[in-house]
Amino acid sequence: GRRAHQLRRANDCVGRPRYSQRFRWWRASMTDDQLKMMSLLVFTFQNAAFVLLMRWSKVLDTHYNSTVAVLITEIIKMPLSIALLIYEKRSFSEAMLSLKKEILGAPIDTFKIAVPALLYTVQNNALFIAMEHLEAAVFQVTYQLKTLTTAVLTVALLGRSVSPHQWGALLLLMAGTVLVQEPPTLKPSSAGSAEDDGWSFIVGVGATVVACVCSSVASVYLEKILIESKPSIWVRNVQLCIFTIPIAFSGTLMVSDAYMKEDGTPLHGFTFAVWASIVTNAAGGMIVATVMKFAGNILRNFAQACAIIVGGFGSWLLFDFVITTRFVGGVALVIVSIFIYGSKVEQLLDWLPPPPAAGR
Repeated sequence: GRRAHQLRRANDCVGRPRYSQRFRWWRASMTDDQLKMMSLLVFTFQNAAFVLLMRWSKVLDTHYNSTVAVLITEIIKMPLSIALLIYEKRSFSEAMLSLKKEILGAPIDTFKIAVPALLYTVQNNALFIAMEHLEAAVFQVTYQLKTLTTAVLTVALLGRSVSPHQWGALLLLMAGTVLVQEPPTLKPSSAGSAEDDGWSFIVGVGATVVACVCSSVASVYLEKILIESKPSIWVRNVQLCIFTIPIAFSGTLMVSDAYMKEDGTPLHGFTFAVWASIVTNAAGGMIVATVMKFAGNILRNFAQACAIIVGGFGSWLLFDFVITTRFVGGVALVIVSIFIYGSKVEQLLDWLPPPPAAGR
């Protein structure tokens, strides 16, 4: 009886799946469409929430130090990237070996990451400046200019060609971006204040363009300089964090913070909106990687278009943003350009209605 009980228990243990096997079974039980939909919903929420939360944190005017927020964002990215690498490798030891091989075993490639790390840090600081001076909806549309800057740099530095329909999409993108730029009108009763608002608008647009250029140069640089090395995206994020953290820390030392002297902590003014924007920003790159893995380019563009619409509605609901006909037209042009740029000619032709049947 005891022997039979041991055999039954052994058989139960053999047939019982391990944790990773259970997870693979759960993932396999989900259809590809369900995985795509889940990743796209998260991508849409992250894109819209990040912009709205960052704008909210600026509207509250708690005088928090945005350079400290950038530093904390980079610090959060490090353990998050390591955790995702462990999940990808399904083993802590294999993940550590991968980090050792790609970082310590390839010091030259690792030091090359310092350039995009500096650019990404400048980009993140520029985003906070832009959101301080621009409405969330206007920023979200203007930030799509990074598609244009990336395309130009790809042609100039990588020698790749951009198809005619993509150049047309970029022209639509520029036209839509120009349409949504509506600087504050000067009011006779408060000309000085309106003039300050006009300068604030210029600063916001300028910071957005700086963020677009930094993002494009960094991505093209990574593709051109490090084309021989193709590590996991999570390893690449860890490599970036090795440099972005000290660079971001140096940025906090360059800014005079009078409020920190009064409160005695660099975290002064950190409200829920600030912390939430930091977390959504830190998770942004990981979510994009997941979307690109499970969803195609067209579906990603669709989610990006939805995020712009959600961001515009959220700006109207939360910040009393006035949605004008000009703004709606600009958003429509930008969304159309996103779909055209990310599609092949064959896909665009499939969207056209079939020609009428010829009569006899």
